[in-house]
Amino acid sequence: MTDERGDDAVAELRKQLRGTLPASVEELDADALWDLAGAVRTARRRQTEHLMQATEASLSHVPRLIRPVVRKVIGL
Repeated sequence: MTDERGDDAVAELRKQLRGTLPASVEELDADALWDLAGAVRTARRRQTEHLMQATEASLSHVPRLIRPVVRKVIGL
């Protein structure tokens, strides 16, 4: 990978995945790398939404009066 657009995509993927990439991924062309970065971004966003929904659902089992305290403790 030598073009700047591809290098930017590799950097974006490393940032999203918080680590190094396999050489085979770094060898992909820039368009494929950007597609992969977009797919990872979408998957992370969807995962976050599902985790928030699951957290809210689990809080429904906590008595209403202590929900604010529980939210604060778990960082919501």
